[in-house]
Amino acid sequence: MSQQEQSNVSEAASAFYQPEELHNLQSQWIGTNEFTNTTSLQQVIEYAPVAMVIFDQQMRYLHVSRRWLEDYQLTDDIIGCSHYEVFPDIPPKWRQLFQRCLAGEMLQCDEDTYPRADGTVEWVSWMLRPWHQPNGEIGGIMMFSENITKRKQTAIEQKQTEDALRESNTLLRSILESTPDIIVVKDNEGRHVALNSYLASFFGKPIDEIIGKTDYELFPQEIADKIMAKDIQIINQGITETFEEDHISHDGQIRGTFLTTKSPWRDAQGNILGMIGISRNINDRKKSEMLLAQAKEAAEAASYAKSEFLANMSHELRTPLNGILGYAQILQRSKHIKEEERSRIDVIYQCGSHLLTLINDILDLSKIEARKVELLPTDFHFPAFLQSVAEMCRIRAELKGIQFNYQFASELPIGITADEKRLRQVLINLLSNATKFTDTGSVNFTVSYASPGKIRFEVRDTGTGIPQDKLQAIFQPFEQAGDNRRQTEGTGLGLAISQKIVEFMGSEIKVHSAIGIGSIFWFDVELPTADEWVKTSQTDDYGQIIGIKGYQPKIVIVDDKWANRSVLANLLSPIGFEIKEAVNGEDGWQKILEFQPDLVITDLLMPELDGFLLIQRIRQSEAFKDIVIIVSSASVFESDQHRSLEVGGNDFLPKPIQAIDLFQKIRKYLNLEWLYEQPEIVKQSTENLEIIAPPPAEIATIYELVMKGNFKGIIKQAVLLEETDQKYLPFAKKLQQLAKNFQDQEILSLIQSYQ
Repeated sequence: MSQQEQSNVSEAASAFYQPEELHNLQSQWIGTNEFTNTTSLQQVIEYAPVAMVIFDQQMRYLHVSRRWLEDYQLTDDIIGCSHYEVFPDIPPKWRQLFQRCLAGEMLQCDEDTYPRADGTVEWVSWMLRPWHQPNGEIGGIMMFSENITKRKQTAIEQKQTEDALRESNTLLRSILESTPDIIVVKDNEGRHVALNSYLASFFGKPIDEIIGKTDYELFPQEIADKIMAKDIQIINQGITETFEEDHISHDGQIRGTFLTTKSPWRDAQGNILGMIGISRNINDRKKSEMLLAQAKEAAEAASYAKSEFLANMSHELRTPLNGILGYAQILQRSKHIKEEERSRIDVIYQCGSHLLTLINDILDLSKIEARKVELLPTDFHFPAFLQSVAEMCRIRAELKGIQFNYQFASELPIGITADEKRLRQVLINLLSNATKFTDTGSVNFTVSYASPGKIRFEVRDTGTGIPQDKLQAIFQPFEQAGDNRRQTEGTGLGLAISQKIVEFMGSEIKVHSAIGIGSIFWFDVELPTADEWVKTSQTDDYGQIIGIKGYQPKIVIVDDKWANRSVLANLLSPIGFEIKEAVNGEDGWQKILEFQPDLVITDLLMPELDGFLLIQRIRQSEAFKDIVIIVSSASVFESDQHRSLEVGGNDFLPKPIQAIDLFQKIRKYLNLEWLYEQPEIVKQSTENLEIIAPPPAEIATIYELVMKGNFKGIIKQAVLLEETDQKYLPFAKKLQQLAKNFQDQEILSLIQSYQ
């Protein structure tokens, strides 16, 4: 390379290299021997830290640096080749630049994009310089380029960081200024570091005049002491605290009640730098809370008045019903009336029970709305329960001339834990509605598993159907679907009450209906299995009670209503109890002193001395403090029941009294053993006959019916056995008697003894 060429390269390099890099580069090509100088220059170009290339006038490669080869993934075979051959797709822009440089123009770009073969884009800095021959003519082009992608990315990231910080500060200030809360940041010395305009207006000063000041410079000392004490507590303990406080302005005036949250202000390492406080004016909320409290108090007073009215109404309605239903039960138990008369008494009892149901519906809804209803789960025999519900509704369906079908899945549990009364109430309501709105076709009652652990109760009918716009309204109180004739048959409360009860059970009643086709009501509920249901269930329904084994207990009945006393006396006297009646609490106390009974049954609401005071007097007496007291009242509210037990009652019986419940409680507290009427199991002609079991297939059928609780099916099977062969007559009669008394355990024992 000639001295002129070296001078060209040196001149071009001085424009592209830093001074120290240029000195090193020049020192390598300065020499006296042209060959040596040329060799040195070639080495400098080859190992230069930037990409360098020298072209002739035809853009052929003369010299190239390793960095150029590496950057463009080339080899030194390109020496002598045209640049346009090596890069056939070179953009027109660069062809123009090269032509301008060959014409003598010096070009340079500090930042330019360079698309790589893999599709990525990098940033480069480049320079084009013409080089001259010894005669002064342009011999070609020198090109220098440096990859500045990392430097460019660093600059971009730095700019992005600065922009983000600027935006963050703008956003933070926007939040501070737009929030309806007071916001303040203080350092560990209590100096204000940041605050919003709301707090500044609170002080009545610009933000700049508050920054850097402590509360002692803004408030009277007494107020500042209180504020600073709380701030120091937050900083020292390092915990967040929320509290209500009265905000006081700098002139000592209360500006309202605020809900304040103060938290420690920490750096990235968790060190506490100060305190952040946020306060919101809650004057409007406090006023609303006061109005709400007043409204709640008024509502509670109205609810109490309503409860008092319902309690009094309940007492007045249930008292005559107690006499009607009580005497109906007494007459039903009588052996001296004809079957025709007994059926009429049954009608009286059914009508009275229906009236009681209507009363209970209204009272139930009132209690549910007042949230005074609680589920009382007990263990009971599930198949027998379903069978009894189905039988009750089957009779009504048959009276209307429609079919009633029921199907219970065989895998259902024998014993479950649930509120038997409430579950029966829901099912009877759904089945009664289905029967009421079905004139032709059938009502189908199905119980099965909807999913593991969840039992589905489904009632399907072929009735009139419900309009789609009424499907939700029917669950509202006093809402009924269907024609006016059917609407007069109920109160319109049944579905509303049933839905509430099912909601208490953790589910909801769902419905699907189509006009002229029918309706489907169903709900899924979890009912725990009760394996020990036999031990916990009440099992004294073994037949007609005719006496008490080895004992004649004495009972005092205290009630101001003759009908109530008469029912109890006529239930208890015939089976061996010695009875004394009293017309009020004071009379009851005298009877207790004279009679010294084993048990007292008392009403609550009576003149002169009520039931509560009578119970207290009994418990305070030394002689009778341990006597058994059963409270019997028409009150339907749990509060009265709880109160009667709190003052000393042993148990509670709601009116109208159910005989079976009365007998169970008396037997429990006096440890009695009943004497039962022993029914004839078989005819006289079969008394001395040997009991012969039917074939194993028949035994298996009976066993399956027992496990399902299908007592009706067992009775039918027994009749079939009688008709099949007279030798099975004793077994069939025994089976029928046990099935009629729902004695499933005894049936199992009977058939297992022949398996």
